[in-house]
Amino acid sequence: MTSTALIVDDDQSIRFVLRQALQQGGWTVSEVDDGSMVEEQLEKRRYDLLLLDLYMPGMNGFEVLRRIRRPFAGVSPVWRTPPTVGIIVLSGAAGREGLDFATRLGADACLPKPFEVSDVLAAVRGISRIER
Repeated sequence: MTSTALIVDDDQSIRFVLRQALQQGGWTVSEVDDGSMVEEQLEKRRYDLLLLDLYMPGMNGFEVLRRIRRPFAGVSPVWRTPPTVGIIVLSGAAGREGLDFATRLGADACLPKPFEVSDVLAAVRGISRIER
């Protein structure tokens, strides 16, 4: 079975680079440029991985994380996603504090932009829940 990834980033060049790297690794990749489009994508397909920018027009990545993970005790996620979905945050504007907050919201890994593709792929491999 092929693993599936959703790239959520308003920067087309970032989506291109990430899509190419994942597809070379055998992933099936979808992409959107706005966090408000994530719910529709989650209704269409089950994803193993989300690569998520934090600052985008429409719904930002922090809100996407809240709706997927809902890390606060006793609160169910708003969007139906399998608990195994891995989430890697990539952001150039968040700074260390923003990336730490994304981790508290449930991101599995956070990488600052600009990033090395090899670091993103290492983060993907580091998420043990992703079935490959």
